[in-house]
Amino acid sequence: MFWQRTRIQTKAATKRRWARVAERRFGPWGRVLHEQGVFRGMIQYGPRVLFPRSRVMPAGPVSSDAAVVTCVYLGEEDRPGTCERLFLEALADLQGRHVAAVEAFAINYPDGVPYTERFGAHHTLFDRVFLEHLGFEVVRSTGQVALMRLGLAEASDRVRGPLAKIAIRVRRRRPRQQTLRA
Repeated sequence: MFWQRTRIQTKAATKRRWARVAERRFGPWGRVLHEQGVFRGMIQYGPRVLFPRSRVMPAGPVSSDAAVVTCVYLGEEDRPGTCERLFLEALADLQGRHVAAVEAFAINYPDGVPYTERFGAHHTLFDRVFLEHLGFEVVRSTGQVALMRLGLAEASDRVRGPLAKIAIRVRRRRPRQQTLRA
């Protein structure tokens, strides 16, 4: 419940209530990726109104026209690849909902940290290099934290091709779409 409140809450009833409100206001607010019965990862995203913490984060707040990717939880295998796939699926979903842009909070890792080690199991701040690779650009930064943005209408060619392919898959699967629940 880090993103859903400005003060930490862990009560199960609070989580369930937030999930019901989020689903009613926005629809599915994340994705879960399973392959051959193995959990690969999950991603959570939605409009900033669902995530009050996005207003008080360093380099915030998130823009009113943007959805925010708040966190990912990654399984054990190919964490960078899984993170990229989850992001692309989230971007395709948001593009299909006609959201203007997506924003996420990033951190600058020191140059000595290998790329694969920048992807622990749980993230609320994403690797800045990773987001730049996807086409995100810095909106503003405070210290090591940056708010980064990707306009979905003008997404770079590097992202647009994969987004189009994933958007087709997402639309085909939408009736069976797995929603996240807190």
